[in-house]
Amino acid sequence: MILKERSKPLELQRLEVLNRRISLTTKQHTNYLQYSKGYEGERLFDSLVQDFSEKHIVLTDLLLQFNDTVFQIDSLLITQEKILIYEVKNFTGEYIFEQDKFLKLPQQEIQNPLHQVARSSSLLTQLIRRAGFNLPTQSHVIFVNRNFTLFNAPPNTAMILPTQIEGHLKYLQTIPSRHNDLHKRLMEKLIELHLDKSPYQQQFDYTYEEIKKGITCARCHSYKIKLIGRMINCNDCDLSESYVDSVIRTINEFLILFPDMKLTVINVYELCGELISKKVISHTLQKNFKKMGSNRWTYYVREKSMTE
Repeated sequence: MILKERSKPLELQRLEVLNRRISLTTKQHTNYLQYSKGYEGERLFDSLVQDFSEKHIVLTDLLLQFNDTVFQIDSLLITQEKILIYEVKNFTGEYIFEQDKFLKLPQQEIQNPLHQVARSSSLLTQLIRRAGFNLPTQSHVIFVNRNFTLFNAPPNTAMILPTQIEGHLKYLQTIPSRHNDLHKRLMEKLIELHLDKSPYQQQFDYTYEEIKKGITCARCHSYKIKLIGRMINCNDCDLSESYVDSVIRTINEFLILFPDMKLTVINVYELCGELISKKVISHTLQKNFKKMGSNRWTYYVREKSMTE
């Protein structure tokens, strides 16, 4: 069973919104592509282990801390006899493994993912032992992209190459899957220890003033939209959406981009390009958020889920 679903990284969410509202710098664009590719690979791996979600306990995207060290685990399977840890890589192109180093041809050295997963495995083992659990761990680096080639790949390592994935999935079918109270308590403990936010979260340089204002199309992200009655219509792809849904999307973008700014009617009104009335925005905020302050000092904080 998949008991902790994967969520899109906040850095990727932020870059997706920024990509629609500013001209990304070269570094920001590179980060955007890297985060997108990594998340795409992790989702692909999730789909591969979906068939085993009834057989084993699956936890994804765990952010944990042991002593003062924060570490991340892309995917984790709790089986009857052990814990399987996966570092998911969506690399493409040709690489070579030599002298314990990973090189993307011709000469670009990258961090050795075997070292990454070994570190995570060691920290997890220490963490769960401190919590009173003694299941052994087995770690893997899985390369999910079929357009990945690794020359000089050593046999019998923690690496799972694209041509080995099918065999590994068959191996998962053979692992005993009888769970008891110990496995359930371990699962609950790991979910409890999961950190909502990394202390090392990447920051991006932008200001409210430079952000392009306006409502974008929910499908093609065009700014060429018009308000017709209670609907927003896109001139480029002809998608229609209720203006309340458009406001909620824009509020969510504001929260992603400016988590430290106060959420006010005027801020949302400006970000919507002054297309939606302040009355509609105020009603939407009151229905979905907790009102703080009064009169000109009114602002809103997240409390309820954002629904129409």
